[in-house]
Amino acid sequence: MPYRISAENQPEDLDIVRGLLGREPLSAFTVVVRDEAGAPVVIQNAPFLDDGRPMPTRYWLVGPTEINRVGRLEAEGGVRAAEAAISPETLRAAHDRYQELRDRLIPPDHSGPRPYGGVGGTREGVKCLHAHYAWFLVGGDDPVGAWVQDRLDALDGELLLRIDAQDTCVLSQRGWQHRIESAPQFLHEHGLNESDPPHPASLTNALGSVEDDLVQMLLEHPELPSHLRLRITGTLARSLAQVEIGLTDIPAEVEITREALEEVFRVLATEAAADRAANPGLPAGDVELIVAAACLVVGAVRTLGLDRVEVV
Repeated sequence: MPYRISAENQPEDLDIVRGLLGREPLSAFTVVVRDEAGAPVVIQNAPFLDDGRPMPTRYWLVGPTEINRVGRLEAEGGVRAAEAAISPETLRAAHDRYQELRDRLIPPDHSGPRPYGGVGGTREGVKCLHAHYAWFLVGGDDPVGAWVQDRLDALDGELLLRIDAQDTCVLSQRGWQHRIESAPQFLHEHGLNESDPPHPASLTNALGSVEDDLVQMLLEHPELPSHLRLRITGTLARSLAQVEIGLTDIPAEVEITREALEEVFRVLATEAAADRAANPGLPAGDVELIVAAACLVVGAVRTLGLDRVEVV
């Protein structure tokens, strides 16, 4: 998402920031980074709160999209990963730079308590990815913020296809979701159940329906990169992996190549239901909808131009 540096507040900023924080701001602030629409993303705090207490965090992330995306990184162990990726000496130097920049705002004749530490109020290690990323977005020389940006860029192309019988959708790392009308139950009831095994024309129509859904998604989200990574989840996704492997006991994460997926699809689509039921890797409850699920995944792989999917 493009950002722009801001040097002054707009009349509406106080109300907007109040809403983003969920409370009254505790100190004077300036919006220093905005998104494309002009909404506040990062604010710069005064070094002291209105009641005189020190405020160590100069730059504060307030953009809800950015907060959620960085929060996901933290929830997945991002703090430890960042500390492992960046040397203690480099981190300590960044904290020193941050402290020096903040302390320049303190009057030379100030007496009493002063803000302590560097990013997030610490002198070593990583305390908060949000604070590091806020400084990075302002243009700060923050190695942790740069690491966060690299991770977010890598995740921009990751999509999660959640396959439920009646409610299937694509989830993006950016927080949006796109509902797929061609859920397995819909595909089954709109052609795939008319013959056993399904007629080739019904399979073609099902694949075309999935393609239409995903082309619409791509039109609505032109910011998606050309190289995408697709992960699929749900009981039907797991069943598809079990059929490919031939076992019910499979790893928590399974990668299926496009070639293997196409072969599984060919077999499932040409088998009668009674033959699918004899497959040792296919749970009995999924025999009816597994062809529809295969159409959904194969259609996604073909439309998005992928060479593999990950089942999670």
